[in-house]
Amino acid sequence: MKAGLYIGRFQPFHRGHLSAVKQALEHVDNLYIAIGSSQYDHTEDNPFTAKERAEMIRLTLEEHGLINRCEVFELPDIHDNEKWTTHVRKIIPPFDMVFVGDNGLVRELFGRFDKADVLEVEHEVNISATKIRCAMARGLGWESHVSPGVAGYIKTIEGAERIRQL
Repeated sequence: MKAGLYIGRFQPFHRGHLSAVKQALEHVDNLYIAIGSSQYDHTEDNPFTAKERAEMIRLTLEEHGLINRCEVFELPDIHDNEKWTTHVRKIIPPFDMVFVGDNGLVRELFGRFDKADVLEVEHEVNISATKIRCAMARGLGWESHVSPGVAGYIKTIEGAERIRQL
């Protein structure tokens, strides 16, 4: 059985992330989804907690019938590029492939310091979490960029209001 790794901050988990997960699952049996920068929350760039991001991921995976093939992990930053892939390997179970979107640093670090194959996923959905947070901050429509469960969850935790206050 082949396992893969997909790392992101997921602030919030959106349709582009879901597309990447689906693409990764075409290559591996199981996918580990690592919530990067997990120790940061309630800031402009990281408004949601790791637990909230994990719940967004879980809701989306359940909606799309992918929950049984994925496992979510929290991955705190250590701010040491040379030790980072070793840090990842201590937290995440063994994996064969790393899937990246536009994160050049993840690609670079696994290329320099690790043996995992790195595969870039296609950008099938033109959205970013930054644009979603900007729309939330401005009171504009953002809900269509996330799954219905995530939209409902963000409303329940008053996530858009939190972002407006940051």
